[in-house]
Amino acid sequence: MLATGNRHKLGEFQRILAPFEVLPMPAWVELPPEDVEAFAGNARGKALGLARALAAGGPAAAGPPDSAPAAGPPDLFYLADDSGLEVEALGWAPGVTSARYAGVDGHGADAANVARLLREMAGCAGPLARRARFVCSVVAIASDMREYAATGHWWGAIATAPRGEGGFGYDPVFVPEGSDLTVAEWPQADKDQASHRALAGRALLQRLRREGLLDGG
Repeated sequence: MLATGNRHKLGEFQRILAPFEVLPMPAWVELPPEDVEAFAGNARGKALGLARALAAGGPAAAGPPDSAPAAGPPDLFYLADDSGLEVEALGWAPGVTSARYAGVDGHGADAANVARLLREMAGCAGPLARRARFVCSVVAIASDMREYAATGHWWGAIATAPRGEGGFGYDPVFVPEGSDLTVAEWPQADKDQASHRALAGRALLQRLRREGLLDGG
């Protein structure tokens, strides 16, 4: 079960982690704020928040931030990610604040974030000066509350203007290494194979298999 209300992210993980089923979290679950200055810490907080809410069985679920919820169904993992864009010329900003870089929530946030990013990079010329990477950290909590984590990095550069109609977030301005196209110009199937979420998701599955927790272990 994935700790997110973002339907784009849910669909991406459902494709990346196939043939395993990825369930949406119940709409009543309130995840903790992303207030840790590290992707892995925010992912862990959301996974624990989801586990705690489901263990309590209702929207009134609560507890101390570090308290461990009761064990869930043996075949269910509580999964969360935190991901974002890091730009070398900006001191690796926006980082964990990627989704709220322009201070806009909801509709229009993606366009506002991209617009601010391009303004901040107006004086950066050439691929090396515009070097960047997408980062994704994932955390899975098993039914016995053991935690497993993995991280993926997708390197590229920031385009000078948005291009393409696909994807979401910073996809219209991120050009992966070895490509002349932005991610928003890529076929979705290609993105699902190469992205930071794909890299992190496959690494997580490999670890769970090594632990004997998934079929094929």
